[in-house]
Amino acid sequence: MSVTPNPDEWAVHRSPAWGDRVDFVANAKFDGSGPGTLGCEQLLFQRAGDGRYRLCCIPFFTYGYSLGDVVTLEDHGEVGLAPGEVVERSDHWSIRVLVTQDADVTAFRTLLRTHEAEVEMLGRLVACSVVGEERMLDLRRELDQLEREGVLEYETVWT
Repeated sequence: MSVTPNPDEWAVHRSPAWGDRVDFVANAKFDGSGPGTLGCEQLLFQRAGDGRYRLCCIPFFTYGYSLGDVVTLEDHGEVGLAPGEVVERSDHWSIRVLVTQDADVTAFRTLLRTHEAEVEMLGRLVACSVVGEERMLDLRRELDQLEREGVLEYETVWT
């Protein structure tokens, strides 16, 4: 089934973290939990063989998956193929950051570079991914300070 995303209803990854590896697109529905009129996210994958697919983007709204995870796909009717079971977890941890309007983001950008984060953006929403739990915890400690200063709000996507 081919699904053409409506930009008012779908979150689309225009510059995926591992864009050079992408060779397959699948979709995820958030059951009405997306912001505004968003209800679906287009996720980008690399075929990994044997009916498995490696996630090549950092999900903006979909929970349960991180950059590099290998999944199976399931038919979800109206949205077509969607990620199913994670069959191999990567060592990537995802953090979603909402940058406060008009905030000075210099410290935030420096922080992302320091922690070697992969980054994708959708407006003021920044999806970032770091390798390893220790690096993720270090990044969170520093994000806590920026959150107290009113620069951003964030969540860790626990998988």
